[in-house]
Amino acid sequence: MSEAKDLIKKMCDLQNSDPEIQKSLAGWSGVVQYDINGEKFYVEYAPDGKCAFKEGTHPSPKFTIIATSDFWVRALRGQEDLVASFMMGKYKIQGNIMEAQRLGAIVKKFQGKYKL
Repeated sequence: MSEAKDLIKKMCDLQNSDPEIQKSLAGWSGVVQYDINGEKFYVEYAPDGKCAFKEGTHPSPKFTIIATSDFWVRALRGQEDLVASFMMGKYKIQGNIMEAQRLGAIVKKFQGKYKL
């Protein structure tokens, strides 16, 4: 398992145990698919602010993040700006790019509260 995958799973576990983060993410739902170094997994976000980490490929994600593990670890830790990095082609988004902006907000919630 890649370090990026471990961090994404950790974020989901933390979200499910943190009512403050759940409250801030309540109302948004959807699936974020990841393709990290060819390893595919996804996170389902529920309207109540909880999430579920799952292996494999979801049939209809809102969007897919395609990145290397090294880059995505740096991004999750706040060492890379997600918007600037996307514009520079450091990672790709397939699907609804507007919905992908939500991912940046989710990541910032964790960076502000937890050390990833």
